[in-house]
Amino acid sequence: MIELNIKERVILPEILPQQGNKLQQIIVRSLLSKVEFTPEEIKTYEMVFTSKGISWNEKATSEKFSVELSEPEVSVLKEAAAALDKEARVTQHNLSLVEKIESL
Repeated sequence: MIELNIKERVILPEILPQQGNKLQQIIVRSLLSKVEFTPEEIKTYEMVFTSKGISWNEKATSEKFSVELSEPEVSVLKEAAAALDKEARVTQHNLSLVEKIESL
Protein backbone atom coordinates (compact mmCIF):
# COMPACT_ATOMS: atom_id res chain seq x y z
CA MET A 1 0.00 0.00 0.00
CA ILE A 2 1.11 3.55 -0.69
CA GLU A 3 -0.32 6.70 0.85
CA LEU A 4 -0.47 9.64 -1.53
CA ASN A 5 -1.40 13.27 -1.14
CA ILE A 6 -3.51 14.91 -3.83
CA LYS A 7 -0.51 16.35 -5.70
CA GLU A 8 1.21 12.95 -5.83
CA ARG A 9 -2.00 11.37 -7.04
CA VAL A 10 -2.21 13.95 -9.84
CA ILE A 11 1.40 13.46 -10.97
CA LEU A 12 1.64 9.66 -10.65
CA PRO A 13 0.28 9.09 -14.18
CA GLU A 14 3.02 11.39 -15.52
CA ILE A 15 5.80 9.13 -14.28
CA LEU A 16 4.35 5.84 -15.52
CA PRO A 17 5.75 4.30 -18.72
CA GLN A 18 3.85 5.60 -21.75
CA GLN A 19 4.76 2.52 -23.76
CA GLY A 20 6.08 -0.95 -23.11
CA ASN A 21 5.12 -4.55 -23.52
CA LYS A 22 1.49 -5.63 -23.29
CA LEU A 23 1.71 -6.95 -19.72
CA GLN A 24 3.41 -3.80 -18.47
CA GLN A 25 0.73 -1.62 -20.06
CA ILE A 26 -2.04 -3.75 -18.48
CA ILE A 27 -0.41 -3.07 -15.10
CA VAL A 28 -0.12 0.64 -15.92
CA ARG A 29 -3.84 0.70 -16.79
CA SER A 30 -4.59 -0.90 -13.41
CA LEU A 31 -2.51 1.73 -11.60
CA LEU A 32 -4.20 4.53 -13.51
CA SER A 33 -7.64 3.24 -12.54
CA LYS A 34 -6.63 3.20 -8.87
CA VAL A 35 -5.51 6.84 -8.78
CA GLU A 36 -8.16 8.24 -11.11
CA PHE A 37 -10.38 10.89 -9.53
CA THR A 38 -14.07 10.15 -9.27
CA PRO A 39 -16.69 12.77 -10.17
CA GLU A 40 -17.51 13.02 -6.45
CA GLU A 41 -13.87 13.75 -5.58
CA ILE A 42 -13.62 16.38 -8.30
CA LYS A 43 -16.68 18.08 -6.83
CA THR A 44 -15.64 17.67 -3.17
CA TYR A 45 -12.15 19.02 -3.74
CA GLU A 46 -13.35 21.67 -6.22
CA MET A 47 -10.79 20.48 -8.74
CA VAL A 48 -10.36 22.76 -11.73
CA PHE A 49 -8.41 21.82 -14.84
CA THR A 50 -6.82 24.84 -16.55
CA SER A 51 -4.06 25.46 -19.06
CA LYS A 52 -1.72 26.02 -16.10
CA GLY A 53 -2.56 22.67 -14.49
CA ILE A 54 -4.93 21.42 -11.84
CA SER A 55 -6.02 23.29 -8.73
CA TRP A 56 -8.00 22.13 -5.71
CA ASN A 57 -9.43 23.50 -2.48
CA GLU A 58 -7.77 23.62 0.94
CA LYS A 59 -9.61 20.49 2.11
CA ALA A 60 -7.85 18.41 -0.55
CA THR A 61 -4.43 19.64 0.55
CA SER A 62 -4.66 17.80 3.88
CA GLU A 63 -6.24 14.62 2.50
CA LYS A 64 -4.29 11.35 2.27
CA PHE A 65 -5.26 8.64 -0.16
CA SER A 66 -4.35 5.01 0.49
CA VAL A 67 -3.85 2.91 -2.63
CA GLU A 68 -3.56 -0.87 -2.41
CA LEU A 69 -0.87 -2.22 -4.72
CA SER A 70 -0.14 -5.67 -6.09
CA GLU A 71 3.45 -6.91 -6.44
CA PRO A 72 3.46 -6.33 -10.23
CA GLU A 73 2.20 -2.77 -9.69
CA VAL A 74 4.95 -2.11 -7.15
CA SER A 75 7.50 -3.44 -9.66
CA VAL A 76 6.26 -1.11 -12.42
CA LEU A 77 6.29 1.87 -10.04
CA LYS A 78 9.83 1.07 -8.87
CA GLU A 79 11.00 0.71 -12.48
CA ALA A 80 9.42 4.07 -13.32
CA ALA A 81 11.04 5.79 -10.33
CA ALA A 82 14.43 4.24 -11.16
CA ALA A 83 14.11 5.39 -14.78
CA LEU A 84 13.36 8.96 -13.67
CA ASP A 85 16.42 8.93 -11.44
CA LYS A 86 18.70 7.37 -14.08
CA GLU A 87 17.54 9.90 -16.70
CA ALA A 88 17.98 12.79 -14.22
CA ARG A 89 14.28 13.69 -14.53
CA VAL A 90 13.58 13.85 -10.78
CA THR A 91 12.30 17.33 -9.91
CA GLN A 92 11.06 19.05 -6.76
CA HIS A 93 7.62 18.50 -8.29
CA ASN A 94 7.89 14.68 -8.25
CA LEU A 95 10.57 14.05 -5.59
CA SER A 96 8.18 13.11 -2.74
CA LEU A 97 6.42 10.60 -4.98
CA VAL A 98 9.71 9.07 -6.13
CA GLU A 99 10.84 8.74 -2.51
CA LYS A 100 7.59 7.04 -1.51
CA ILE A 101 7.86 4.59 -4.40
CA GLU A 102 11.47 3.77 -3.56
CA SER A 103 10.47 2.96 0.03
CA LEU A 104 7.86 0.37 -1.03
